Amino acid sequence: MASAPFAALESRVNNAVFARLSNAVATVNGVTASAIFDNGYSAGNLGGMAMASTQPTLALETADVPASPVGLSAVVGGVSYTIAEHQPDGTGVSTLFLERVL
Repeated sequence: MASAPFAALESRVNNAVFARLSNAVATVNGVTASAIFDNGYSAGNLGGMAMASTQPTLALETADVPASPVGLSAVVGGVSYTIAEHQPDGTGVSTLFLERVL
């Protein structure tokens, strides 16, 4: 019973955070949501060879994530992705790891 007021507060805080900090509007499986998109560049060495990669991620409210999102589509900034992994953090926020659709 005590968790109901906390859940409501957590939801209000997450709504406020995403309203202020979102840098993207994402469409996840046809549903639009405010999100924080990150596509950080990473460079590394593998033996004598250099490699570069990115790992695009999308942070959004868990309530905006479909029940089984892996394999579903996500569109951010007109670029299409497939959801490769879903990591909810237990605070009402989820990180979706994305793979670009070529």
